[in-house]
This record gives sequence, structure tokens and C-alpha cells, in this order.
Amino acid sequence: MPTLAELGLPEESALTIEGRIERANMMGTHLVREMHGRERPVCHSFWATGLWLILGAIAVVIAVAVVASLV
Repeated sequence: MPTLAELGLPEESALTIEGRIERANMMGTHLVREMHGRERPVCHSFWATGLWLILGAIAVVIAVAVVASLV
């Protein structure tokens, strides 16, 4: 049976038990820190706000293009 290294997978890959445990641990740690106020929820972070602004700008450009094509 091939090892993880032979398959090209790092030990913390999502395809291994160790990787799944590590990811579950990171998620749990994030949730606990969020509950205690040491981390901001992702939906309230600055980069999420920036992504929403970019999405809004794209929507405006598409809306203008649709209106211009109808006129």
C-alpha cells in the first residue's frame, strides 16, 4: 500500500484522518475565540466587506450593461 508521501499528499491533507482532525481542531478553536471576543466572525471582517463591495460594483456594471442594451 502506498504511503502518503508516495501519493503526494501532505500529512495534514483533508484526505487523511490526521488532516480531518486538524481541521476540526482549527474550526473549534476559531469558534471558541469568536465566542470569547478574541476573533471577529468572518462575515464581519474587513475583507468580507471588501468582497461585498466588489460584488455590488459588478452587479451595478451588469445592470448598466443590461439597461444600455435595452435602450
